[in-house]
Amino acid sequence: MTGLDFIQYHIIDSTVNAYWCIVKRFPLRLLLCDVNCREIPGSTWFGHPYGLTIRDGTRIGENCTFASNVTIGQKTIEEERAVIGNNVQFGAGAIILGPVRIGDNAIIAAGSIVLTDVPPNATYISKRITEVTSHADAH
Repeated sequence: MTGLDFIQYHIIDSTVNAYWCIVKRFPLRLLLCDVNCREIPGSTWFGHPYGLTIRDGTRIGENCTFASNVTIGQKTIEEERAVIGNNVQFGAGAIILGPVRIGDNAIIAAGSIVLTDVPPNATYISKRITEVTSHADAH
């Protein structure tokens, strides 16, 4: 990273992002969020905007709702960004990874991990496999 890159990324971009967050009344940086407010539609609603991470370049539709600790990111740096439709609701702790497409009016349940596309008007609840071992045998 050159000196100019540092200035662009850490000073100019952060200042512009802070301006957009203030203009849109999203105090997200103050709430430990990593969100580029310039890319968020004005109709977006953050119910409990704590711990949000939305990768730059993610396309978000109108009227989406985010609970706390939602992450929209990538599995690798080279991947395309996620595309979120209109009227999508994200439950607390939902994680969306990779170039997935989430259709209009979808609901992503709390704690879900989304790695594949979600069709329109669907409710997505991920299944988790938990391995349970007995600690009594270890003693």
